[in-house]
Amino acid sequence: MVTPNLQPTLFTTPKEEALTLASTSLSQAQLWYNQNYLSYDISKVNELQYFELQELLFVSQLFKSELELEVIQKLLLKLPKPYSYDYNTIYFNIFLNSWEYLPKEIDEEEIIENYIDNLTAEDDEEKIKEMINTLQELLR
Repeated sequence: MVTPNLQPTLFTTPKEEALTLASTSLSQAQLWYNQNYLSYDISKVNELQYFELQELLFVSQLFKSELELEVIQKLLLKLPKPYSYDYNTIYFNIFLNSWEYLPKEIDEEEIIENYIDNLTAEDDEEKIKEMINTLQELLR
């Protein structure tokens, strides 16, 4: 299950800059607040914490997607509030009908090292010989 990022930051974003980044207006952001899509009233803040900016960006992008309002509401039912999420880290899995974290980058070297570390001479002798042959061919 995904959870919102609510960690405060040292650096805030001015309200006007946040609205520009979200490509939206103060009145639209206030409307989202009044409709319970935003957890804070943007008209009452001058600076946004990072998690507030993320929430504004997330909601703004969702509404700019041109999905029907009914679809947006169904998507958000599956997501804990406040909607302080980043589309670079989560997605909606249509097969599981839930929000999921995107897989983290794979470190191939670490995977290979772990694989080799778990090999045993008695049980994996054939695999080890195949690997040695393959590596020797690559070095030729």
